[in-house]
Amino acid sequence: MKVREILNWYKTKWRIERKDRQWERSSRKREIDAERDRQPRPLTQEEYELLCWILENGSDEAKSFLPQVEGIRAVRACTCGCPTIQLQVVDGVPMGTSSIGRVIGDLCGKTAKGEIVGVLLFQDAGKLSELEVYSLDGMIHDDSPEFGLPTIDSLSAYVEVPLHGHEPTKNE
Repeated sequence: MKVREILNWYKTKWRIERKDRQWERSSRKREIDAERDRQPRPLTQEEYELLCWILENGSDEAKSFLPQVEGIRAVRACTCGCPTIQLQVVDGVPMGTSSIGRVIGDLCGKTAKGEIVGVLLFQDAGKLSELEVYSLDGMIHDDSPEFGLPTIDSLSAYVEVPLHGHEPTKNE
């Protein structure tokens, strides 16, 4: 590695760490922390549309969870700036069926700002439990690590991409 590359790496690392420290001390971070302690709320329109799209376009097992969307409530699950939410299903709705495990949806897409995100939809014992949205490109736009939900038209099944030109060999 050349000296210039090393210096650029440290400058980038320092900028990210500085932004992390600024975020930890920000009033927005304190607001997000407080949201985790609030009572469950109805889904936003964007959350509702995303959840319905995942279930309607998923497997037959995923479709079995559709009746749970009506009346579902949400609580912010994380304070890092991601829009991940815990889901609370209303009592008395039919249980979903899943023989594939806890994850019933695994997608990727882009936010309105162009960030690449992954989306996981979890169930627990037949009830929807979490909608996790995480950054796939690690980009931090503006002074906040916050990012939004992916747009519906950008969603696709998650496919793992080889790292920087690394082609899998027959042994991998």
